[in-house]
Amino acid sequence: MPIQEADGRWPRLADTVFVAPNAKVVGDVTMAEGSSVFWSSVVRAKGAPVTLGVGTDIQDNCLVDSEPGQPARLGNGTSLGHGATVHASTLEDHVLIAMNATVMPRCTIGSGSIVAANATVPPNTIVPPRSLVVGELGRVVRQTTDDEYARIELTSTGYMELARSYREDLG
Repeated sequence: MPIQEADGRWPRLADTVFVAPNAKVVGDVTMAEGSSVFWSSVVRAKGAPVTLGVGTDIQDNCLVDSEPGQPARLGNGTSLGHGATVHASTLEDHVLIAMNATVMPRCTIGSGSIVAANATVPPNTIVPPRSLVVGELGRVVRQTTDDEYARIELTSTGYMELARSYREDLG
């Protein structure tokens, strides 16, 4: 079963979410309209809530979790690429965490930012809005361009459509 209780709390899912049959959504998780958790991903709240905003997509093989006393919040129109991990951090609206990137605990990733593929954002990092973050030590190298920002929005809307299609096909 993809939806499970933890610590007496069940996930709260809006009517238009998609959770793949082999994904897991566990505990005090709130998923807003149009949000999705794709194949083999885990969204786990243990000791603090996890919130997914409107149209936020968690693509295949991702992990999003909270820590005791430290929630995870993913804003509206945010996308996690395949294999991405977000531990107990805040992603503001329209953020892209690219494939296999990791956001360590207690970070804030500003709106319109991209964390590049395979990058790691160290604990307690605050990334300003519209930043491009790269590398093992997650350093900001420049502002995101208008084209990159448009790509973030396109990724989110594309996955909302894909999720809707799967929801209809799978019932």
